[in-house]
Amino acid sequence: MTPLNIKAVPQISICDSVKQTELDKFNGTHVFRYDAEGHCKLPHVFKFSGGRSSGLLLFILLESGILKAERGDVIVFNNTSAEHPNTYKFARQCKELIERKYKIPFFWIEYQTYEDARNARYTRITSYRLVNSEPYSRTNPNGYRWKGEAYEEMLSWSGFVPNLYQRTCTVSLKLKCTRDFLKEWFANKPATERLGHFGKTSRLDDEELYERHLNSNGSVPKNIFLEKKKYVRAMPVSRPSQIWMDYSPVAKPFKNPYLAEKTQGKRTFFGKEGCEYLSFVGLRHDEMRRVIKVRRRNGGGTESVGYEGEHVYMPLSDMKITREDVEDFWNLQSWNLELDSKDNLSNCTYCFLKGLNGLQRAHASISSKLDDSMKGTPCDINWWIDIEERYGRDMEAEKREIRKSVPNRFIGFFGANNGFSYRRLANSSGQEELKCFADTLLPCDCTD
Repeated sequence: MTPLNIKAVPQISICDSVKQTELDKFNGTHVFRYDAEGHCKLPHVFKFSGGRSSGLLLFILLESGILKAERGDVIVFNNTSAEHPNTYKFARQCKELIERKYKIPFFWIEYQTYEDARNARYTRITSYRLVNSEPYSRTNPNGYRWKGEAYEEMLSWSGFVPNLYQRTCTVSLKLKCTRDFLKEWFANKPATERLGHFGKTSRLDDEELYERHLNSNGSVPKNIFLEKKKYVRAMPVSRPSQIWMDYSPVAKPFKNPYLAEKTQGKRTFFGKEGCEYLSFVGLRHDEMRRVIKVRRRNGGGTESVGYEGEHVYMPLSDMKITREDVEDFWNLQSWNLELDSKDNLSNCTYCFLKGLNGLQRAHASISSKLDDSMKGTPCDINWWIDIEERYGRDMEAEKREIRKSVPNRFIGFFGANNGFSYRRLANSSGQEELKCFADTLLPCDCTD
């Protein structure tokens, strides 16, 4: 791979007391200041999104020496299995260069469930698995999934699709996955723990599963409920132990006394008096709504639930880096993310949170280039149509009361009050036809 143009990477100097100064774009130096005394000793976690902004920040931190392997610092890419092939290519290029040049562990992880007993009953429990940076196949069983497998496993177990108000995909595929990963990584053991019972087949019982659903005030008819559970129940009943170095060759034992104090057995614990860590995300200065949302989360309170111990840093915002600056940086390189930013194909290809205009741009771009290898994958809108219609909620079938004011008896990714769906997007003849949804399908301000 052609090396990164290091001269184009903005530099950061580290100081615990000097007030932050403004970066003169790519020719100046920004002073990075930790928010609290002792933060420099906490492990640093870089959450790599697979996009250009995230990539720029990562190389800034690496070139400035802020990430240190001996502290337990790590880079994590959460694979939703619904990304564009060029996102995977870019993430692979970044991983290979970083591990070779900077020696910082860079892991790809995916959502996974396994089967075990809880409260004397067998159930499936959510966790993660390590994957390598080549596609899954029969000859590469530890490769990353890219045909929506992890996404569908999550939907099959939850029994419904996420929507504008319940971003269960972000919580399950990214937030919880990363937290579970860090509990094991920070414990500084040579491998992950084997999870699940030791049986060869599922020990879940249809009648018991459905009884639990009814006891939880569920109302989905039994045949629909069990049909939705088919996919997840076909998944492996256990997660094997995985050796860290098999997935990142530079992953080695580290010496951080702080982490040793926060570890019990094979896992590090969070919460009250638990482990704290720094998390770096690539939010820019022109994404201030998202930046402010994260800063509120850092402040504690109800918005910090699920993020206990995490202190998020957003250096791109502090450095006043904008989308234009990010584009300028990558245009100087001999390699880049091979997706036009105007096509809105980063992250999950047809994510329902991209807003109407974003979805229309993504569909116009990707549908015109869809080849046989992409058909039936999340690059194909028909995959999203199928997923929405199989895992959405049919209020009529559930015998739920349907208000006359609600235009849609079926609750999919866009909710019941909207009337929009992936099928409607696929069947539209142009932008004007969907104009009526412009005010209700706005792009999100996600921060994970």
